[in-house]
Amino acid sequence: MTRFGKTGAFAVTPIAAACALLLWSAAVQAQEQAQRGEETPAQVVVTGIRGSIESSIAIKKESDSIVEAITAEDIGKLPDVSIAESIARLPGLTAQRVAGRAQVISLRGLAPDFGVTLLNGREQTSTSNDRSAEFDQYPSELLSGVTVYKTPDANMTAAGLSGTIDLRTVRPLDRKGRTIAFNVRGEHNGNGELNSGWSIRGKRLSVSYIDQYLNNTLGLAIGYAHLDSPGQQKEYKSWWWGDQNNLPAGNEDVVALKGAEVTSTSRKQVRDGLMAVIDWKPGRDVRSTLDLYYSQFDQEEIMRGMMWNSHQWSAVTYRNPQIETIGGVRLLTGGSLVNLEPIVRNDYNERRDEMAAAGWNTKVRLNPRWTADGDLSWSSAKRRETTSETYAGLGPAGSGVTDNDFQFRIPVGAGLPQFTPSIDFTNPGIVKLTDVGGWGHDATMHHPRVEDRLGAAKVNLRGELDGFFRDLQAGLSYSKRDKSHEDVSQTYWLKNNRALTTVPANIIQPITSLSWAGIPGVLSFDPRAALDQFYDKRPVDTDVAQQDWAVTEKQSIGYLRLGIDTDLGPVPLRGNLGVQYVHVDQQAEGKAVSGNVITPLRDGHSYHDVLPSLNLNFDLGNYLHDTYLRLGAAKTVARPRMSDMRAGVSAGVDATTRMWNGNGGNPQLEPWRANSFDLSLEHYLGKGSYLSAAYFFKDLKSYIYNQQRPFDFTGFPNSSAVVPLTNIGTINQPANGQGGFVRGIELTAALQFGMLWERLDGFGVQASASGTESSISPNGPGTTEKLPGLSGVVANLTVFYEKHGFSARVAQRYRSAFRGEVTGLFAQRAFSEILAEKQVDVQLGYEFQDGPYKNLSFLLQVNNLGNEPYQTKQGSAFASGAYAPERYTTYGRQVLFGVNYKL
Repeated sequence: MTRFGKTGAFAVTPIAAACALLLWSAAVQAQEQAQRGEETPAQVVVTGIRGSIESSIAIKKESDSIVEAITAEDIGKLPDVSIAESIARLPGLTAQRVAGRAQVISLRGLAPDFGVTLLNGREQTSTSNDRSAEFDQYPSELLSGVTVYKTPDANMTAAGLSGTIDLRTVRPLDRKGRTIAFNVRGEHNGNGELNSGWSIRGKRLSVSYIDQYLNNTLGLAIGYAHLDSPGQQKEYKSWWWGDQNNLPAGNEDVVALKGAEVTSTSRKQVRDGLMAVIDWKPGRDVRSTLDLYYSQFDQEEIMRGMMWNSHQWSAVTYRNPQIETIGGVRLLTGGSLVNLEPIVRNDYNERRDEMAAAGWNTKVRLNPRWTADGDLSWSSAKRRETTSETYAGLGPAGSGVTDNDFQFRIPVGAGLPQFTPSIDFTNPGIVKLTDVGGWGHDATMHHPRVEDRLGAAKVNLRGELDGFFRDLQAGLSYSKRDKSHEDVSQTYWLKNNRALTTVPANIIQPITSLSWAGIPGVLSFDPRAALDQFYDKRPVDTDVAQQDWAVTEKQSIGYLRLGIDTDLGPVPLRGNLGVQYVHVDQQAEGKAVSGNVITPLRDGHSYHDVLPSLNLNFDLGNYLHDTYLRLGAAKTVARPRMSDMRAGVSAGVDATTRMWNGNGGNPQLEPWRANSFDLSLEHYLGKGSYLSAAYFFKDLKSYIYNQQRPFDFTGFPNSSAVVPLTNIGTINQPANGQGGFVRGIELTAALQFGMLWERLDGFGVQASASGTESSISPNGPGTTEKLPGLSGVVANLTVFYEKHGFSARVAQRYRSAFRGEVTGLFAQRAFSEILAEKQVDVQLGYEFQDGPYKNLSFLLQVNNLGNEPYQTKQGSAFASGAYAPERYTTYGRQVLFGVNYKL
């Protein structure tokens, strides 16, 4: 099997580039030092937990919009082990775990697709199939902070319906003096080595360099971060539940498990990230900044385990059935399966993601009252993935070679089911390569590919005014985005006419234990070597061809914004009032699939929107000290998922009705549109303490969901001999439909106890809670599924201590059950009912305050302290309203210990 290629010996890599820049900067520094004659006095910067909280509160307080913020505790040191986990501690924001990592963010109850992610104010591409950012692509060590805009501003030409997340890097001319920071951490996974040779240990290292040259007119910042993180995952998953089981008479209503899988997955995750900023300010009237970013993320995983079918169409029967009534439903919770054909899986997957971004901004003061700035940006994302499956077992499907005493016990509460086979499934003399499931192939391989490119240009003119309005801003922006997705689906047959094949000793590996679920182990082998030696490729599968697509999106925006700074009697008022005109032209390509006949398709659409916005900040300090009332109102949009905009269609003519019918994407989609209203009351109690209460209401005028619609199939390939009655048929495709509201409240408190009692100086707490509800039926009127991404209750609590160099923090993150978007079959979007999660993280540290070890610190971090399971339930309820368990996954406790040093 082809592996990812390696660069040549003399190729320029990001690491080599970083080293070259560091050496160059050191040389320039030496020259500049000689010219200065004396050192510039160092700026006193408050760092650490309390410094981070105070800086974040200051950003929130000074903003005209309703925002939340995170700032780094020090150079290269955000509060958590990943940027997504830090963001998820903000009020109204939640993270969804993917492979154990906090990866995607939902804002205020809406799925990640409704938000926009920026890097230094510029929209970013994504390695996902759609628009939503995968935050594990961004090393937290390279970021100086994050600002989340909950209300839009007219000069934000890239903004989301639910909110906007802006990742920020350092500005070297905003700092004084040279800083070099080093960070090294070791990592350990608490689930243990689940597959032989796949380590439970990893490492992280980062280096950051910031300095100023030419009498503080030129600044340079460079950062490099390396991640080598292990993953160890234990997972049980039920396939589906139902009645009609081969049970004794009188048990026709009993609901039983129709199939399941037990797997152990090990991962190796290696990411290299590089950031550079060149900041030039030759005088008071000009400042130009160049931002560069690059990351490469390689992931490998091996999955080994066992799965089985036990549905009513199989020959499976039951011995000693144990039946319990749960939630008004009679469930089969124990007994023995007879005539079972277990499938042993050995799968290997690999993925490489590459992201790059560049942005150049220049601001020029034209005269004392007017400034102009221009911004050029480019962003690129690529994903290359290979997923493979192999199957082994006692014999081909229906061969009669079965396990006749496969015992099972399914707990009615929390915990893992237990399964006990009566046959040794580690024995290569018994377990052979074959199509145990009767799926028509002996192995599969998929090659999803994603490419995403975005270029943008923006000009802005700002003038100072007198009176009610403090300033005027006007601008234009243009962006073009090209995104494509393809998937080559390959099936394999065993050689010699699909002969039952023994796994040879030279590719057998130490057995993988599944004892945590009762199964002693399964036969383990190298699946890549097996595919190379024992299988033949079949013709490329055309079933997934309609998932190959390309979308081009051109967006032009003009805007006008007025800044407000006045007094309404005794109440000072700040804010802004603005409007955007947005025109979008979208073109989509895809494939028309009819049987084995494939032809290209192309379609497109254009639309425009007028988007007014208002942000008001009333200073109530004359009534209650340091208290502010904020009001936001805006019309907002979120552009459709790009996979939904594909032109691909799969269709055929029904032999009975002689009518066309099919399914596919919709290049005619228009965005989600909403009227948004926000209200926030904030009371500040000093630099590091505040209380706030917020209410938001989003009235979505439409929602996109699949609908049966008329469709003209004229010119569509017909691979059958059936002549249609008419070319007008029906298609199931995404379309704009009925919307609804999303509303909620957010309560936040940050308190440093030293202000209450001097003896508690150093102690503090941060807490937030939000409640959200929605009237939207995401699958259309009359359906009952929940809005994806919406947790009714989200809560965060952090207790910390920091004084005399010692620091400690305990943080808990909670979100109630929600319907999550997950990766399904053929890497396509699917949904899962995810149960409530409560994750606890702990951090302990010490920094030397003076002496020869000053600025040296040690840090111990424990992420997922209680090894919180990821649990889901089946998507549809029984008649009584009860749900059956679906998935139980643990990722292990993550322990990191490291050293930080700053020069």
